[in-house]
Amino acid sequence: MKPDFTPNCRATGIGSLPHTEAKEACELVLRTLPQIPFWPQLPKRTFRENMYWQYSEGLPGLSFEDERMFIRTPEDFSTIERFYERFLSEDLDFFTISHPYAAGFYKLQEYQDQLRSAWALKGQITGPISFTLQVTDENRRPLLYHDELKSIAIKNLLRKANWQEKILQKFNPRTIIFLDEPYLTAFGSAFTSLSLEQAIESLEEVLQGIRSLTGIHCCGNTDWSLILGTSIDILSFDAYEYAPNLLLYGSQLKKYLDRGGNIAWGIVPTNEDALKAASANDLLEKLEKIWQDLVNKGIDQEQIIRTALITPACGLGTVHKEMAEKALTLTGDISRMLREKYRLE
Repeated sequence: MKPDFTPNCRATGIGSLPHTEAKEACELVLRTLPQIPFWPQLPKRTFRENMYWQYSEGLPGLSFEDERMFIRTPEDFSTIERFYERFLSEDLDFFTISHPYAAGFYKLQEYQDQLRSAWALKGQITGPISFTLQVTDENRRPLLYHDELKSIAIKNLLRKANWQEKILQKFNPRTIIFLDEPYLTAFGSAFTSLSLEQAIESLEEVLQGIRSLTGIHCCGNTDWSLILGTSIDILSFDAYEYAPNLLLYGSQLKKYLDRGGNIAWGIVPTNEDALKAASANDLLEKLEKIWQDLVNKGIDQEQIIRTALITPACGLGTVHKEMAEKALTLTGDISRMLREKYRLE
């Protein structure tokens, strides 16, 4: 049974930050986004916190060449059998994300009082489509096209999500897990033969196994009907750049919101040039114009506001630290301004 969820323009983040010290990153998150803090991924700290390496531990056949990761087709199928035994027994300790791969996750747990007083806590994993398109077998063939290894990779991601929610729920009963899916932008292109049915099947295998509230984050343009047609609780997207594209799906958006869906509006840019020039007032005005376009399509304004989360457009792992701080500060400020303006609880 998922917890009640009415975000009312509360704010959270996407995942990555440019810091190399977990303490500094966590304190920034807790200071700027105290209502829904997220654990920060720190790819500049170590290559192990790259969004693909980070969730690779425990995969049968996991192999490395320098900083290249791939999954070798196992010759001894007993390793696969042991993996499935762990999966079916829900032995979440086997699917632990260890400290070298997620320093921010462990450091955030030290701030117990803030986590317990937060409205919700957010974690994230790499989504199954992006993971299986980016990670390959020993012949550099994406796992997406290797049925057995694809199945193992997706099940591993699901249990990594389950392990996260188990830990986070020690501090707060309302937890959110986002699937980060940058490669959904390739859906329908000549670069992938992924069908709509295959995409939804892969996403739902993970979504249906997560007990927390779930979201999908895609930072580019895609076929938004694909995501809106899944069972997610939250659609997270780059509203700064791609709101006009999403608004083309007005009828699907209305149906999605009517069935209880929510939208994380990534209105704070993560491009450094745009971010340098950005102000909370300008971004708030831009967001409310987008919302008015939705109202003009027949969606109730109160419903839009009630189901809204405020976020940066994408992760912040590639920007300078001062720009990451500005982005999270703007995110929190816009959330506060909206909640005060509309007198949201």
